Amino acid sequence: MRYALGGACSYTESHAGGRHTYTFTGPCIVTGKTHSVTVPAEGLFRWHQGDAIQDAFPGVSMGDREFLMTGIAPEGWKQTFAGFEDEENEEDE
Repeated sequence: MRYALGGACSYTESHAGGRHTYTFTGPCIVTGKTHSVTVPAEGLFRWHQGDAIQDAFPGVSMGDREFLMTGIAPEGWKQTFAGFEDEENEEDE
């Protein structure tokens, strides 16, 4: 699924500093808070052509790439899985 490209996000295009980028902005589907991710235009082209997101955007954080795909921002993942590591550690004891 490509959340950012499916109409849930708006985007702006920039050519500042000689860099061609797109910034996608939309709500996290967990928290409802606005989240923005800036990606290079050449990576966006590669993603549209079918490259894996980690190959198209190697300089974009894993959490931001997840937002582009699913709509869950890094804060949403933290909220969703809060305490999960604690439960896992308790099982090991």
